[in-house]
Amino acid sequence: MSDVAFPFTQRFDVARLGNKPQVIKVAPDAAALARIAETYGLVELASLTAELEVRPWRKAGVFITGSLAASGAQRCVVTLEPVPMTVSDRFERAYEPAATESRRAPDLADDGEIEIDLEAPEPPDEIIDGSIDLGALVLEQFVLALDPFPRAPGAELAFDAPPEEEDVADERPNPFAVLQKLKDKEPE
Repeated sequence: MSDVAFPFTQRFDVARLGNKPQVIKVAPDAAALARIAETYGLVELASLTAELEVRPWRKAGVFITGSLAASGAQRCVVTLEPVPMTVSDRFERAYEPAATESRRAPDLADDGEIEIDLEAPEPPDEIIDGSIDLGALVLEQFVLALDPFPRAPGAELAFDAPPEEEDVADERPNPFAVLQKLKDKEPE
């Protein structure tokens, strides 16, 4: 999770979880939907709902499985006209209490270089002050699921293509052709 201020938050106190999973619904109100749309450059965000199953994980951690659905409109990257959008996504996220000083920095080699294993699972996020911001989690997943380049049906980029290399070569004078003309003009 990042340090960015999110336009919608919904805190969950991890101490309230206990030993049984809980199902939590996240649904921003109309004012929050308008803030979310403005923050992420959407034309409109008509609805955004998520259903999260929050369950205990490891000793003091939390594991969240969720699904979200949203509808609204984005701007076409070509025409800037509104394009209807629907988003549907499933996700998982793990959380653990903040790391202590005694823990080794992850993924550091002996020489101090950072090693990244692309096949390894994502490391858990931190539980900060005993709570998790479920609103921020839902917004992160929502933004990841958005179409980064929405296009209206039939919208195409129109631009003048640069001339092909053959055409460019024909337009430039050939230095040898100029020499040939000089040779042809020489008196015999």
